[in-house]
Amino acid sequence: MKNKELNINLLTDFGFKRFFGTEQYKNNLIHFLNAFLPSYIGQVDDITYLQTEQLGQNDQNKRLVFDVLCASPKNDHIIIEMQKASQEFLKNRIIAYSSRHISNSLDVGDRRYNFPTVLTIVLVDFEVPELRNSDRFVQHVIFKDDNNEIFSDKMSFLLIDLTKFAVQRSFAQLTDERQKWCYIIKNICQLDEDDIPLEETVFRELCENCKLSKLTAMEKQEYEKSVLEYEDVKDAMEYHHRLGKEEGREEGRAEGKEEGFNEGFDKGLENGIEKGKREMVLNMLEKGIPIATIAEIAGMTEEEVKMCQEKS
Repeated sequence: MKNKELNINLLTDFGFKRFFGTEQYKNNLIHFLNAFLPSYIGQVDDITYLQTEQLGQNDQNKRLVFDVLCASPKNDHIIIEMQKASQEFLKNRIIAYSSRHISNSLDVGDRRYNFPTVLTIVLVDFEVPELRNSDRFVQHVIFKDDNNEIFSDKMSFLLIDLTKFAVQRSFAQLTDERQKWCYIIKNICQLDEDDIPLEETVFRELCENCKLSKLTAMEKQEYEKSVLEYEDVKDAMEYHHRLGKEEGREEGRAEGKEEGFNEGFDKGLENGIEKGKREMVLNMLEKGIPIATIAEIAGMTEEEVKMCQEKS
């Protein structure tokens, strides 16, 4: 890990979409999908990239934009999203994105509802609560009934927790292809080719292609902007959590004296977190982060973000 600042960070929008969402580097996505999906949809020999923008049926519907959307030769549709910061309504968002794509895949007059199988993969750079006290780093979700029988396999979700792959671990010690991909995505900006064994040709090639020296001047400018946005989002989220805890404790103590300690503390904590969220929104607005991005991170509508801006 010698060249800490020489490789593109795959956690940024620029890096992730470049190396997983373009025809030039689609071999990376195929290799990644075959590490995670064979037991769900079988081996993927090729993929076709699809339009990432999903419009609603009328002007009142929210426009959705996926990071990556592709189809397998068997017409399984795969949505891939990178989430850098925890969101209050992340699960709702995943369901909404998948449902919108299914709705848009239906032909007019199709009474058989012959839509493709849709699998949504979400890589998260924050702790997944359901995996917190476990060695598991992947959560697979599918529709089942009360008897644990599959109700439908037409829509399923895969949450991948990248936080379990700290750079201190050695790539050479990993034996699972899924772990290798998580480690690479999380840490490639800090890796040198020498950190990757010679036989790992796909990962060594990716490391070579990720060198900043390969970018044109315009691409480097675009990447640097993406890095700043990534760092601003992470800083804003850390500030939000810290502020919410601090204000929650102070209000909890004050209200606890009047309303009974436990009840007052809980209420104060809730109020403090809300204040922390508003401060986070204002902080991101000051840094010039797009309103749509702020809304997704904060679990708010764009109108609510604008209201915060107007009242500041």
